Amino acid sequence: MTAVRTVVLDASVLVRSVIEPRGEAAGWIAAVDQGTVHGHTATLAFTEVANALLGYVRADALSLADATGALRALAGGPLRLHGSGLAPAALGAAFELGLSVYDATYAALAESLDAVLVTADRRLAAAVGNAELVS
Repeated sequence: MTAVRTVVLDASVLVRSVIEPRGEAAGWIAAVDQGTVHGHTATLAFTEVANALLGYVRADALSLADATGALRALAGGPLRLHGSGLAPAALGAAFELGLSVYDATYAALAESLDAVLVTADRRLAAAVGNAELVS
C-alpha cells in the first residue's frame, strides 16, 4: 500500500488554481479533492487569496461573483486548516529565512508536518529546503 503524500499549499497556489483552472496548481487542488494527497494550509491563506482575487476583479479580469464562488469552493474543500498556533514558529522562521511572517507561516507548517511546501513563489521555494515550485 502506498502512503498518501502530505503537502502544504500556500496562497499563491490557491490563487493560481483559480486564475489558471487547467494549470499545475489546479492539479494540486484536484489531487487534494480526490484524496490522492493530504492537503494542508494556514487559515490566513484565504485572506491572502481574497486580496489577490480582488486585484483581478478590480482589473476586470475576474467577476466579483466568480471570485466569491472560487473562495467558497476553496474554503469548502478538504484542505486541513491550521491557525494561530503557527505564529511563534512562523516568527522564528521569518527571522531565520529572511521571509515575511506570512510566507514563513507556510514554511513552518510544512516543517511541522514533515511535508512538501507547494508554492508558485520562487523566493519562498528557494528559502525552504523541501519545496516544490509550481510554474
